[in-house]
Amino acid sequence: MTKTKKVVRTIVVAGVLCSLAAIATFSAFTSQADNPGNTVTAGTVNLADNDSGTALYSMAAAKPGDGVTKCIKVNYTGNLDADVKFYSPSTIGPLGQYVNLQVEPGTQTGTPAAGVCTGFTADGGNLFNNTLNNLPATYAAGVTDNPGLTATKWVSGDSVAYRVTATLSASTPDAVQGGTTNSHVLRWESRNQ
Repeated sequence: MTKTKKVVRTIVVAGVLCSLAAIATFSAFTSQADNPGNTVTAGTVNLADNDSGTALYSMAAAKPGDGVTKCIKVNYTGNLDADVKFYSPSTIGPLGQYVNLQVEPGTQTGTPAAGVCTGFTADGGNLFNNTLNNLPATYAAGVTDNPGLTATKWVSGDSVAYRVTATLSASTPDAVQGGTTNSHVLRWESRNQ
């Protein structure tokens, strides 16, 4: 046999053996278990109020002893259980130490217009009752509130009405005439538990 024939025969035999090995590799028994349809959808935290982004109160040319009372209704529609805290991220001006801010949680019948307190019933306590400059400035330090007297969280469909009273102290000194609290935000913020 010639050398060329031996090389060709060797290549053919090697090819046949490789083909058989490949067929043997792919002819194994198989079984599988699938878990189809996997998905992740984020939950929601959604807190809104009935003031349409307007100021709850505004007192111009206030004199000692003047006050204003307004109501706001806060609604939760998120699908995650949440904590809600009350605070002001604003820088309160020098008059803030003479303005008492009382915030009473409660219920309110119907769908009142922003600021209107008709049908408000207090839960029997204060969320906050101190001078404006003592209102916490961050969520972490904020005052926690939950619906009703026994709830430990907010769930979808919860709502709380708040009666907010701002009063310029009767003992406000002459030195702060013309002073201001600065424009400030009253914020209720929800975060999932």
